Amino acid sequence: MKDDMQNIEELMKILQEKKLTEILFETSDIKITIKADPVQENKKIDNKSKKENKKTEKKIDDSHKDIISEHVGRYKFIKSDGTPIIAKGQEIKEGEELGNVIAVGVALPVIAKFSGKIEDIYVEDGDPVDYGKPLIKVKIS
Repeated sequence: MKDDMQNIEELMKILQEKKLTEILFETSDIKITIKADPVQENKKIDNKSKKENKKTEKKIDDSHKDIISEHVGRYKFIKSDGTPIIAKGQEIKEGEELGNVIAVGVALPVIAKFSGKIEDIYVEDGDPVDYGKPLIKVKIS
């Protein structure tokens, strides 16, 4: 199963990097087909042009960073008992787990790569996310 997850992650990265619409992986034990959502691809292009326009209008703020998804799946940051793992205003530390991206039934952890204070959570619990999508806005401490 661990090898299968590594294969799936590698396929998702290839799909994103090469901007493919579909990728198929098949062995004697498993067959995996991953398809990109063409609607999402168009939205990404639109969002990039909007961000570029905002950058030219505003000064770049070096005191904030985004935590981005390294996987494709559904981002979960609320535990099964209803308590949130993260919340706005919460201090986080580098290496801390900030939830999971659920892909093919497997929970892949989202780990903080830097310390700071959560200023915004861009997605709702359970929302689908793509590789490279910003999840959380953090003010660097």
